[in-house]
Amino acid sequence: MTLVFLSAPSGRPVRRVDRHLVTDVIWATAVPADRLEHVYAGCAEGRLDIALFLLAAGAEEAAPAGERIVRRALAVAPALAGWRIDPVPFEGIREEGENPVTDGHPW
Repeated sequence: MTLVFLSAPSGRPVRRVDRHLVTDVIWATAVPADRLEHVYAGCAEGRLDIALFLLAAGAEEAAPAGERIVRRALAVAPALAGWRIDPVPFEGIREEGENPVTDGHPW
């Protein structure tokens, strides 16, 4: 699993994007070589948090693959025009049982 965080275009009114639209766009732009298994998107005003589950050897392989998939989606989807990838806002799981996908997120 890898996480990709997006922020809304600057200089435009803050808007919310439907999470189902985001997952549909990601599925539509993924190719078999991406080895994408599942996508979950959480949306808030001005922010998208995307969890991608991939068949990958580890985080070193999953993170760049997830980012490539999301960059492809950003390049082709008018609804995502101007959105940009942000750095991951945490160091990873700090305690057993912690879930960085759902803990502290408004979805």
